Amino acid sequence: MKTEQNKGYMMILLAGVLWGSIGLFSTMMTNAGMDTGSVAFFRVLASSVMLALLLIIKGKGVSLFHISKRGLISCALIGLFSQAFFNICYMSTIKHGGMATAAVFLYTSPVFVAIMSRLFFHEALTRNKILAIVINIVGCMLAVTGGDFSDVKISGYVVLVGVLAGFTYAQLPVLSRTGADKEDPFTAAFYGQLFGMILLFFMIRPYNGIGCELTPTVILAIVGIGIFPSALAYSAYYTGLSRIKETSKVPVFASVETIVAALIGYIAFGQTIGLGKILGIALVLVSIVVMNRRRATRVEIWLNRSQIEKQ
Repeated sequence: MKTEQNKGYMMILLAGVLWGSIGLFSTMMTNAGMDTGSVAFFRVLASSVMLALLLIIKGKGVSLFHISKRGLISCALIGLFSQAFFNICYMSTIKHGGMATAAVFLYTSPVFVAIMSRLFFHEALTRNKILAIVINIVGCMLAVTGGDFSDVKISGYVVLVGVLAGFTYAQLPVLSRTGADKEDPFTAAFYGQLFGMILLFFMIRPYNGIGCELTPTVILAIVGIGIFPSALAYSAYYTGLSRIKETSKVPVFASVETIVAALIGYIAFGQTIGLGKILGIALVLVSIVVMNRRRATRVEIWLNRSQIEKQ
């Protein structure tokens, strides 16, 4: 059982690594003139198409498109909250508060996951877990901002949409526990992306214009964002989630995304990695170690003491 959980954590880490590549493709799209709403829409559109092809190939037909009623409802909720509403709130935070402000609010999501996991799944809030979450939030913020919060812009509206962005982002692991985690990972990923795509189509209305031409570079970026930080990332995520007992641990392991994003920014776009970002990366890694560290129970401590006394 422990081996299965460890495999689950590795898959969540892999999902985080893949999610970290989103900045590479989204920057290519926005640099070409595409608006952020269209980036979000084309991401889930391309991902839905890729996953549909994978399901057909993997299932040698359409057999893997079958999903239980509970799983379908779970995926619909994920598409509504963790895809559509999240993207709308996150983009609004970026537009009115800036990227740094959006990052600060986004990485409060582990707090929401921990609270909801306690309320709905009766997961214990241990000192290790609380410490790991605090270290993780600080680390993520530093990894993104480098410790420079001068660009953070706060207003009543920004606080509202920022908190909602963090909250809806936190719904992915929680809502997945309502049924999606019991389905085939590729099937769950497909339906989650499909519902997100349908809802974003009506919210973003890309048919009114996307802000750029669909050049070969833009098309390549759309394919890339559909495969790596979407189709493969969500498939790995659901594979890992089905093997992990404690939902509240998931966002801390997935936060490796911030490390990958910082490294890609440095390698691909020449962004600087100062002392603040290095410290943030280190803290994210520390939080993962702390979260995975299990405290010995009183019985185990008593048994260890008894064995020492016998020796």
